[in-house]
Amino acid sequence: MNENKEPENISEESESSAAAEVEEEDKEKLPEPSGEEKEKPFSDALDWVKSVVYAVAAVLMLNLFVFRSITVSGDSMNNTLMNNDKVLTENFFYTPKRGDIVIVQADRLKNRTLDVYGEPIIKRVIAVEGDTVCIDFVKGDVFINGELIEEDYIKDLTHLNPAGGMENGKEYTVPENCVFVMGDNRNGSNDSRNLRDLGFVDQEMIMGKAFVRILPFKDFKWL
Repeated sequence: MNENKEPENISEESESSAAAEVEEEDKEKLPEPSGEEKEKPFSDALDWVKSVVYAVAAVLMLNLFVFRSITVSGDSMNNTLMNNDKVLTENFFYTPKRGDIVIVQADRLKNRTLDVYGEPIIKRVIAVEGDTVCIDFVKGDVFINGELIEEDYIKDLTHLNPAGGMENGKEYTVPENCVFVMGDNRNGSNDSRNLRDLGFVDQEMIMGKAFVRILPFKDFKWL
């Protein structure tokens, strides 16, 4: 009985070995897994187009909500800024401060150079909400909160009192959420002194603060 069982065991072992060899051969025939997926046609071109679109969108968003290029029109800001100078403005969470140069959407004020209404104007913030403003048009002095302010940026003293303007020597209080603006060329600027057409400027009408002059290149300057 023992002699008959031995061949059976040998046969089973042989069959198992043969099956293992066949399995190994089948594995060798299978394609090796690839670590990289086959690239889709035009994938590089699509990625490039997407990058360009995103870049353009970012520039437009920055231009609309953060930075804006403005060309100065007229001589009301001489000698700080000249006609056709180009400046960059920013309005991201901007709160006006005394001395800031701002762009104002002046719907009721005629642009002296273009002779049209509603064009943006560029002026300097002289007083903010709660401040009192008083101008002595004879001496050319400007008082804020009862104190004479030093203005080394102006072209001439403040003698011009436009039609519909402020009373000489009278003190005016800047209303809430408003500012009082004037051009640095005091005798060649139509601004908040004109109470009838511009007066105190609502902060919502301020398009941004000019912070640098970029053109002409030779006159590049931080403002």
